This record gives sequence, C-alpha cells and structure tokens, in this order.
Amino acid sequence: MTDHANALARLARVVADRASERPLTWRLCEACRQLLGADSAAITIENTSVTRMTVATTDDLAARVEDLQEVLGEGPGWDAFRTGVPVITVMGDQSDQRWPLFSDAVRDIAASETLYAMPMRPSDTVLGVLTLLCWNRGSLSEELGTAQFLADAVGAALLRDPLTHADFGEGGPWSKRAEIHQATGMVCAQLKIDAEDALALLKAHAYAHELDLSGVARLVTERKLDFGVGE
Repeated sequence: MTDHANALARLARVVADRASERPLTWRLCEACRQLLGADSAAITIENTSVTRMTVATTDDLAARVEDLQEVLGEGPGWDAFRTGVPVITVMGDQSDQRWPLFSDAVRDIAASETLYAMPMRPSDTVLGVLTLLCWNRGSLSEELGTAQFLADAVGAALLRDPLTHADFGEGGPWSKRAEIHQATGMVCAQLKIDAEDALALLKAHAYAHELDLSGVARLVTERKLDFGVGE
C-alpha cells in the first residue's frame, strides 16, 4: 500500500461499510487495524496525566493495554505523544527498560505482542496516539510510513473544528461553511453515511492532499471528487 491516495480511499470504504454498527471513532480504529494488518488497535487522545482518554479499542486486549498505560502513567503511547515519533516495542521484553512498571505489568496479559504507538499529528500539535498490536512478535503488513500517514489522517478526521485552519478567501467563513455543509451532504449520499462520518472523511482527505477543508468541499460540489468511486 505505497499509494497514500489508495490508502485513504480504502479507509473511506471500510468506514462506510460498517456505518451502522459502531461509533465513528471505533470504525476509524478498526479500519486502520484492517488496512495495516494488525490484530488489535486503540485510539487515545490528549495523552497527558489529566486529560488522556481512550476513545476506541477493537478488542479487550487493546483496552487492557491502554488501561495499564493510563493507570501507570507510562508506556509507549505516552512517549509517542510526547515526542511525536512512532514507538515500537515487544511487550514483556525484559531487555526494554524504558517503562519498567508497564513492561512488568503487561507480561500478564500480552507477553510477546509487538506494539506500534503511532502519534496522530495532523497539524503542528500531536492530537493523540493510534496503537496497533501484532500477536506473537508479528509485524504490520504495510510500511511504517503508511501507518504514520493513516494515523495522521485519522487525527485530521477527529479534529473538532473543521474551519480552524481554513483559508476563507473571498466570501468569508459563512460562504465556506455553506460549501462545506453542501459537500458533506453530497458525501452522505455517495457513501450512505451520516454527516459526522462524511465530515470526518472530508477532513482526512484535506489532510492527505495538503488542502484546506473548503478546497476539498469545492472539489466535491463541483463533482471533481466522488468518494463513492474511490481514488
């Protein structure tokens, strides 16, 4: 999966295919797990001692690993959030002394899983961490660069304010907001998903193609971009 545009199109399809099953955060998490060939995955945001929150886990193992990191206040996810670079470790490896409390505790639940902590950094600030687990010292099915790209795209999809970094230009913010609203409705129709999902995919596409959100919206309203047919 060396083509990032193809990766983003596949992400959109997986999110749309499971639109009625789970919340958007879970579907984004599960889509990354599938596309990157991991066995478990989790998304955490605001990885600080006060506001850290796990917003999605694909299974009980991922949930328990994230709970351990939250309780102990250390682990690969904390380092990935603080440094903004991926952190990779084999859990339970006694030679890895970066997180002594976490490494000791995690042996009881995951003694040989490879953990990839990917910072979600769609802007200058790290938003959170996408954690991927591969059983029995396994590895991801895609290159680390593709995993980082998807983590950043998911971070962009989860950003709260779609107009924070928009270049409004002529017409001002209300004109751009109307265009984004129209584009969101068109993506809803293309993929048969709700507005929250559609807006998230528009934001992910904007990040991936280095555009502002209003620019992506214009491509949709001018029918130059159709999420229903992929890339």
